[in-house]
Amino acid sequence: MSRINVVMCSGFSPSSRMVRKALRRVAEKADIKVISICPPDAGLTKYLEEITSLDPARTMVVEGCDGCCGSMGLMMQGFTASKTVVMEKVSSVDDKAVDKAEQTIMAALKEMGQ
Repeated sequence: MSRINVVMCSGFSPSSRMVRKALRRVAEKADIKVISICPPDAGLTKYLEEITSLDPARTMVVEGCDGCCGSMGLMMQGFTASKTVVMEKVSSVDDKAVDKAEQTIMAALKEMGQ
């Protein structure tokens, strides 16, 4: 199966850090390309082109909370991913939270055919 593009939550909250840790683990097991929405939101041309060239059917967003900064950043670029995963907000990053996030992301990837 081909690579899945994963646009990640790009904040600094504990939930965002949990998402990043979980995605590092997932990247060791699955064929994913992790993309931050920050450079395109800053208007950096190279990254705007990267976002607009993504296949929506092969792209998902992983949000650290219901603020959905990743999805909103994509929408600002006129792009909608085929799947969005919103994690439960956490107040601290521990192994249990990262494990749960990893399992949730892996399940979403499986649904997308990864």
